Amino acid sequence: MKAVVLSRARLLIASAAIAALASCGGGGGGGGPSVPTAPLSLNASNALSVAGEATFAGLGVVPSLGSTLAVPFSANVQSTVQPKARFLSRFMSQEFARVSQYLQSPSGVLAGLTEVVQCDTGNITLSDNRTIVSDPITSGSETFNACAFTDTGITFTTNGSITFSNITATSATVSFNLTFTISDPTASISFTQSGNLTITETTSGTETMTTLLGTEISTTFGSFLERLSNFSFQSTFDSATNVIIDTVSFTYASTVIGGSITVTTPTPFQTDLDLESFPHAGVMQIVGASGSTVRVTVQGNEFASSPQIQIQVDADGNGIFELTLGADWFSG
Repeated sequence: MKAVVLSRARLLIASAAIAALASCGGGGGGGGPSVPTAPLSLNASNALSVAGEATFAGLGVVPSLGSTLAVPFSANVQSTVQPKARFLSRFMSQEFARVSQYLQSPSGVLAGLTEVVQCDTGNITLSDNRTIVSDPITSGSETFNACAFTDTGITFTTNGSITFSNITATSATVSFNLTFTISDPTASISFTQSGNLTITETTSGTETMTTLLGTEISTTFGSFLERLSNFSFQSTFDSATNVIIDTVSFTYASTVIGGSITVTTPTPFQTDLDLESFPHAGVMQIVGASGSTVRVTVQGNEFASSPQIQIQVDADGNGIFELTLGADWFSG
């Protein structure tokens, strides 16, 4: 099964990609740059940038971790390298699978000790809270040591640590709290991400619904800082059709847009994971200062005719869109 958790971060992600802010409250520490938190006034001049950053954050997209950034929805500067969609979702789906497998076969791990799990390259050191094997696993931790794994043709390499707690499980639902700080040691542009969230996954028939709830996910990508706060990411994946439906809400702030916005999806994103990396349908609503609004309507995936995305702008917050723009997921 491919990614079933959104990230949808874009997490790093992600967003993947997604999904970009400094840990420790979104600042660089020691008087360094911090994420601006004042509500941003939305208008024609910043609509493309705001729409791109918010959409990529909502999908957990991380721009290419190579030497060239993929700039979302930019009218002038774009990368020829496709960004990594659902970076956080892919990472979290791997994490969820590991914890779920661990819960199903705890007798294979010595209680109170550690186990080393091999990745494609590198490894993960895993430990739990038990004193005897028959105890239920309710918390534990993982340390990533240059752990590389490949998903849908993209390789992710991870350093960092994860702690998980309050694990509950039934035949249909697994839930746990997770706190993480991770980085990619192979990236030519420095990338780190940290956060805390609750993951719940429920399966019914061919559908798996994954919900991420939390207070903050922070990312640094080079000099770019980003914060997602008060977030809810819900993904429903149907293994019969390989379609994933993403519904998100969050507050977003970054050094790129220069302020904060609130984001919802009145119409969920829909992505056919067999055919596309980016959605073919969905609507995102972005609200800034004084009710100013940008609406992003997906008109097609990354292979569709241009414009693949419609961006409407209501700068004065009166409910009437004064301007309509077009954009594509990326150029390449």
